[in-house]
Amino acid sequence: MYPKSPKPPQLTAAVLLACLHWSSAWAQNDIKLEVRTPEKSVELIYQSSFENYQRYSASTVQSWKQSNDTVKDIGGWRAYAKEITQDTDAKPSTPAHIHGGHQ
Repeated sequence: MYPKSPKPPQLTAAVLLACLHWSSAWAQNDIKLEVRTPEKSVELIYQSSFENYQRYSASTVQSWKQSNDTVKDIGGWRAYAKEITQDTDAKPSTPAHIHGGHQ
């Protein structure tokens, strides 16, 4: 009786494992890296995030009728929308990409 010969997939797996083992052994190098210490010491300065903290102060509470009348007197929601658009830069935005002669 002769022992069975390995099937091709088993033989392939055994060869690949052997190659992997040998390649990891050859991958070791003898070069030792030196850690360089900085010549100048770095001075760290601590600045707290809470240094310029401003405590929340709630606005005075008004009746809903008085609040609605105030909004109506200043021009309604359009006044708030105008405030937002006036806060942005007055520079016109240029398109990022101009295709041919189209703008």
